[in-house]
Amino acid sequence: MEDIVSIKDLLVVLDAEGAQAPAQRFALSLAERAGAHLTAAGLAVQYVAPVSFGGEYPYDLMAQALEQARAMVAQGFAALREEAPAGVDPELVTIEAVAGLAGARLGALARHFDMTIVGQEKGSSSGDDAGMIVAALFGSGRPVFVVPYIHQGPARLDHAMVAWDGGLVAARALAGALPLLTRARRVEVVTLAPPDEPVEELPGFNITRHLARHGVNAQLRQLAPSDDVGSALLSHAAQSGADYLVMGAYGHSRLREFVLGGATRSVLAAMTLPVLMAH
Repeated sequence: MEDIVSIKDLLVVLDAEGAQAPAQRFALSLAERAGAHLTAAGLAVQYVAPVSFGGEYPYDLMAQALEQARAMVAQGFAALREEAPAGVDPELVTIEAVAGLAGARLGALARHFDMTIVGQEKGSSSGDDAGMIVAALFGSGRPVFVVPYIHQGPARLDHAMVAWDGGLVAARALAGALPLLTRARRVEVVTLAPPDEPVEELPGFNITRHLARHGVNAQLRQLAPSDDVGSALLSHAAQSGADYLVMGAYGHSRLREFVLGGATRSVLAAMTLPVLMAH
């Protein structure tokens, strides 16, 4: 078992219907490799009848729906424990909240963990509707590992690709990934800086030196300028055979709702490998 220092407490989003199965397998294997504790967050959403609802309020129906949600959480957790490798004993935390507040509760819970693992939401054509991902990213202040729904097998961590633009969120993502990067066999720092800038001023020159001081021999790669940064990153990741991508998650708040930046949204919509993000 590898000792991945500083990653000892992981949170994974639980799902009873199978949509989060790739992320759950990823989380189990990461917990095993890190020797970390794994907590599963099960969401039991309480639905409330709309204001326009006519007639007697359906309290019995609402209670029945909540009990069904609780049962599904228990079912999903039982399946997770059944799949857990030796040495990993998951714990369950159930979040009961009305629709619309479950995400906020998840974000608040995620603040108490080193990292959250959550699956890409299948069928999403836009990152802006990836509710649990957005909740964990913008509500926790902690790194989030997003696992694509096409991912198969355990966590593969040998080849890391770091997207670097010198910005604040990129720095936070790299800091969150550092315990993993020190164990990777190959690390690439990828920039999209203009090709006519001198080497000593490239975004990434100083950060590769910083990584070297942590024992990470990272290679600096400069991609051609692109109008679609997310697609350029995913394309290079596929060509280089990267196991996972590290990048900052950009976004801003609009009427209490987070709207993702273009590159973040593009990656979440078309991701083909796990992405460690931070905001």
